[in-house]
Amino acid sequence: MRAAVYYSNRDIRVEEVEDIPVGPGEVRVNVMACGVCGSDVMEWYRIKRAGRPGGIGAFGHECTGVIAEVGREVDPRWKVGDRVVVTHHVPCNTCNACLRGHTTACETLHRTKFKHAYGAFAEYIVLPEINVDRGMLHLPDPVSFDEATFVEPLGCVVRGQQCAPTSDGRSVLVIGAGITGLLHVQAARLNGAGFIAVSNPSPERLEAARKFGADATISAKDDVPARFRELNGGQGADTVIMTAPVPVCVQQSLEAVGPGGTVLFFAPTNPDINSEINLWNLWQKEITLTHSYAADYHNLRTALKWIQHKRVNIADMITHVFPLKDTVEGFQITARHRDGSLKAIVHPQE
Repeated sequence: MRAAVYYSNRDIRVEEVEDIPVGPGEVRVNVMACGVCGSDVMEWYRIKRAGRPGGIGAFGHECTGVIAEVGREVDPRWKVGDRVVVTHHVPCNTCNACLRGHTTACETLHRTKFKHAYGAFAEYIVLPEINVDRGMLHLPDPVSFDEATFVEPLGCVVRGQQCAPTSDGRSVLVIGAGITGLLHVQAARLNGAGFIAVSNPSPERLEAARKFGADATISAKDDVPARFRELNGGQGADTVIMTAPVPVCVQQSLEAVGPGGTVLFFAPTNPDINSEINLWNLWQKEITLTHSYAADYHNLRTALKWIQHKRVNIADMITHVFPLKDTVEGFQITARHRDGSLKAIVHPQE
């Protein structure tokens, strides 16, 4: 089969790779669309997680497609020709973390992946039995393959706002106006936030934030915490959602949150970076620091329902679509925020 093989953000080659057999309990899905995720272009993360010498690593996980082959002993509800959305990470549902509701902290979830090393920027993927069991959803006909690539990132946002509530009229500051930041704006609005502000250095991205539901925007060149308080009647944020993985944003988050508030560190910084935290301020103000990773089956179902019933505006976020041979262009646009880009999607069958 043909697959886009990763060597670096500037070196992604479409190569003929070995075919992947379908075993008992497994399913082969022809990939119709796969979104380029922010984690795909985090080069420090991707290179370190390379699957083979030379920097080849599994990547591409925001994917949808059509079932092309069903292995023995697969549940009969899955049939060849079914339109599906799939996820690479699934929990065991039996460990201590899962039983306490922390399914995305499950060690199994962190280990699970598609059967082969190339991810979903490929003509097809093979899902292991555990992924078929709890990581695949039927895709309703009204939802396009491109729209369905948002099920995974939106599911992560749903999970994040379970950890850091935005309901009951809370004031919310979203730091960063990339795709996840814009999805957080829409989710916060759906969940009942009272006031939502977004900070970002790009005027284009701030305009997008207003389009997708922000009440106010703040240039990252300004004093973000002070400006938020000006806009919010002198009060700090009830919830801060940090989607920009840079140290200055960590500090802005800690300074912008109000007493009794919550900071969600949604995006990770490079693990070699340390940030200073003043525990006295946290203690005095009863600040909660939290974070979230990935999404579980229930989060994905919620995301799919929101998309199916047009509760979130997905269509206007899709700005670029590429055939498999131009995957590297999708990476470049995503990494550099070029050409008015918001979301780039790859069509592996083209």
